Amino acid sequence: ELRLQYTAMAGILLLLALCNGALYLRLRSRTMPSEGEFFLHLLLDVLGLSLLLYLSGGANNPFVSYFLVSVTIAAATLAWTWTALLASIALACYSLLLFFYAPLEPFLPHSHGATTAEDLHGAVALDLHIVGMWLNFLVSASLITWFVAQMAAEIRRQQEGLSRYREDTLRNEQVLAVATQAAGAAHDLGTPLGTMTLILKDLQLDHGHDPVLTQELHTLQQQVETCRKALQQLSRQADFRNLQREKLPVDSFLSQLLGQWQLLRPEVPCRFQWAPGPAPEADVDPTLNQALINILNNAADASPQGMELQLDWTDSHWRLRVRDFGAGVPRELREQLGTRVVSTKEGGMGIGLVLSQATINRLGGKVSLYPQMEQNQIRGTLTEVVLPLKPPRAAGHA
Repeated sequence: ELRLQYTAMAGILLLLALCNGALYLRLRSRTMPSEGEFFLHLLLDVLGLSLLLYLSGGANNPFVSYFLVSVTIAAATLAWTWTALLASIALACYSLLLFFYAPLEPFLPHSHGATTAEDLHGAVALDLHIVGMWLNFLVSASLITWFVAQMAAEIRRQQEGLSRYREDTLRNEQVLAVATQAAGAAHDLGTPLGTMTLILKDLQLDHGHDPVLTQELHTLQQQVETCRKALQQLSRQADFRNLQREKLPVDSFLSQLLGQWQLLRPEVPCRFQWAPGPAPEADVDPTLNQALINILNNAADASPQGMELQLDWTDSHWRLRVRDFGAGVPRELREQLGTRVVSTKEGGMGIGLVLSQATINRLGGKVSLYPQMEQNQIRGTLTEVVLPLKPPRAAGHA
């Protein structure tokens, strides 16, 4: 007959059931538990099992290997450090159960000629069979902690890679759809822009005596000419195979780009801050101009009262930071910008940042958006563009 402490063991089992019930309810909530929180639940399982084994024969209990279940779950779901910590705690509990436990007659080892439970508990507690079980647990827990944790980490990396691939595929499909529409728009806009150019020239001739109107017509003519050049450039750059990169100092490239942009947005004040010293040369892809202009336009639309630009560089990368002083972007929308066609502006199409993100990613760069806080309130957005001085060779043929 097994003389167990049924009341104490039932209380421990009830406590473990309550903990697992709480974890089940926690998993049904909207926010997933952190690794630390999940580790605490597994730690409670290990400690609860240790108490149950203490009351039922300690390391002599054949169910002592059940420690491996918690270690295996940790290896499959947690980071390696959490898994190693839980395995160490489980091993320590197993080791203590070799010496401290409530003996049960059927589970006591029979060796060294001992005849009483007291003798077995003291003199021959480290029976070779029990020591072998402990060593087996040590080896098994070590292998599980290492190999299963490594396999689980690799699976997580592959899942993250697949997730990024799906996002890139979706964005590329959006870019392709936009490119198709842009090709049609470029063809349709050519004739109206030519007509507008002729009409503006006639108006300038007819109203040359009015200096104010002449200046306004000249401004309109500049805008129309900029649109015509943009359409011509779009036609030339339609085939990536014909694109030729140009090696320029990054400050000269950005100065040219800002001069072109300010013809389009002369009403937006812009403050510049360049890093001191000579700027390194970068291989500038022709498609980068429009990608950066889209980012500047977004900042200007959000902050028509003004914006700030900062340029710096390292030996391998250069960085452009665009700071606006608008209302900022909500967090849930900020996480979607650049990957989905969403807009923060009334009447906006939401494709500018998607195209910029796709272009900059293709060139080996990255676009990041950071909210700017002032007096515990969002006060604008910082858009950071980081690009390598030498983009990947395949980028021009994507």
